[in-house]
Amino acid sequence: MIGQTISKGPMTPLKPNHIMPEHDHHVQESIFTGAEIGMTMVGSTAATQGFNAIPLTWHSHDRHEVLMLLRGGAAYEFKNGTELELAGGHMIVVPARVLHRGSKDVRMPSVICAVNFDIAHPVTRHSPFTKKEMAWIAAQFQSRRPRLLSMSPTLRRMAQSLHQMILQQRKSPRTADGTASMRLLVASIILEVARHTSGSHQRSTADAVTLAKEYMENRFTEPLPMNEVAQKAGCSRAHLFLVFKRETGMSPNDWLQRRRIKAATDLLRTTDRKLEDIAAACGFTSAPYFCHVFRKYTGTTPGEHRQKS
Repeated sequence: MIGQTISKGPMTPLKPNHIMPEHDHHVQESIFTGAEIGMTMVGSTAATQGFNAIPLTWHSHDRHEVLMLLRGGAAYEFKNGTELELAGGHMIVVPARVLHRGSKDVRMPSVICAVNFDIAHPVTRHSPFTKKEMAWIAAQFQSRRPRLLSMSPTLRRMAQSLHQMILQQRKSPRTADGTASMRLLVASIILEVARHTSGSHQRSTADAVTLAKEYMENRFTEPLPMNEVAQKAGCSRAHLFLVFKRETGMSPNDWLQRRRIKAATDLLRTTDRKLEDIAAACGFTSAPYFCHVFRKYTGTTPGEHRQKS
């Protein structure tokens, strides 16, 4: 039943405004409908915790949906071919009537807070926003493209609070102040997400490349999987490679190797450290691999470079 914490076995087809796994014995989900919290523009808000990710069926919603991943990992695929991977601190904005489902290769436990809402809902005296405010919010969600964004610390705190509130409200009798608090929090989250998405289609490419560069600059001295870099940049690995190449003319791997080689040449020139030590200090897994990459990018071996310096 909607509104109760449930452990799911095999399920019937999804209801239009709620996302639930197709079948999973290790998923718990508590849901409040918009009617229950006195917010008719909201279809539902949910707190989900999964211990064994199972793919969802293809489905869509009449309302926009925001999936906020608080912990763990998840991935979603869309009928247009887009695939988005999330780590804790990311969110996906899914436009209304866009077919999507959980990716089949999701295995990490996840804690998700979700809200779906109608951006075209008529403003009434019970609405949390004025007509002008609602028009601005609706304008931020006009894109038909699913978007993966990093949550701000403020939004992440809001999502965590809502997740806890939903679970607590279902465990004890509902109170007027509890319902009011949830309604205000949901309204605040919708507003904060709108701020996130405002102009994000212009900023997202540059932001992803900048975040990736900053992360690699700070971590180039250690092994650094590109999946990890993509997560920190707030996008999928495939999308990062696409926009990085477009913006810089090289792949993220190429940029990272060049940064490591630059650091290595500095150490070769200014120190007498062994090649094994320099390789480890610059993020290479071994001295032979360091020598291979060094020759590829400079045309000389590390030893030859040191002699010329």
